[in-house]
Amino acid sequence: MLSEEPGAAGPYPWQNAQWRLLTDSATTGRLHHAYLISGPAGTGKTGFARAFAHALLCERFAQSATACGECARCKLVTAGTHPDFIELSWIDKATTISVDQVRSLTTKLALTATFDQRRVAIVHRANSMSPAAANGLLKTLEEPPPGCVLLLVADREAALPITVRSRCQRVLMPLPPRAESVAWLETAGIENAETLLACAHGAPLAARVLAADDSVGNIENLQRQWREFLLGRVEVVPMAEASAKMLATRECLSLFSLWLIEIARGAECTPGAPVNRARRRYFGEVSRILAHSMKLDNASLKTQAVIEGVLADIKIIRARIRAETSP
Repeated sequence: MLSEEPGAAGPYPWQNAQWRLLTDSATTGRLHHAYLISGPAGTGKTGFARAFAHALLCERFAQSATACGECARCKLVTAGTHPDFIELSWIDKATTISVDQVRSLTTKLALTATFDQRRVAIVHRANSMSPAAANGLLKTLEEPPPGCVLLLVADREAALPITVRSRCQRVLMPLPPRAESVAWLETAGIENAETLLACAHGAPLAARVLAADDSVGNIENLQRQWREFLLGRVEVVPMAEASAKMLATRECLSLFSLWLIEIARGAECTPGAPVNRARRRYFGEVSRILAHSMKLDNASLKTQAVIEGVLADIKIIRARIRAETSP
């Protein structure tokens, strides 16, 4: 359901430190020939790589450390026709980058640059290179042509061979602080930012994709069902089935945890009365079950089966506390 952001303009507000690192290196003559830009999907790696490549190819980069967007070379990049800019990714329905694609890339990088001395290439989804493709890139990484700059973008850095990683300068792109992501989403006019961000594992651009995909209504309906389940008005199997149709296991558990906190802070949790003390105990036990479940490796199990197990545990806790507190 969640995906990497579409081709964004970048850099985004949470990328300022990484942007300064790379542009300072470029303007002071310390530009490395290969960078590995890694981090979770939806954090803006694609937009960042494209923005930096665009800046490097701009005629006025030395003066502004960014792309002007107006010079002839910037217009070529925008149009996708700049002869010294190459992007490599999956072709059609493929899920790997092949050795033939890498060979074509290295051949182009070895050519003389059309403008100045710089040629820039982005390898998207670099962690999906086949072993042969990764090996094919090694020679260029070890002996780069003059003026060549390679930007490898990866969601899972560890999936790349150590021989590739060790020849690149790492640029980490972690999840931005939640408050910053929420503020950015709300500034973009996106409602229910907290909920969407939780569903997107904290990745702001993935949350934006969810908003554009018109998933908010379905998520809000699931939130209402979750509240009703906590009150004993919805059964385990229908709740698990509705959850699994929309979300992956970890997304479900993350949202359940977020919504539980919102409910616990609500008016129904007025401190003082015995029933509310029991409810707070109940919510505490539910929180513990969810936290424990999120620590388990459920990747090989069906989402509905995992959620049914979690909800069944919650139902047992609800019945036990109700029995213990009944007059």
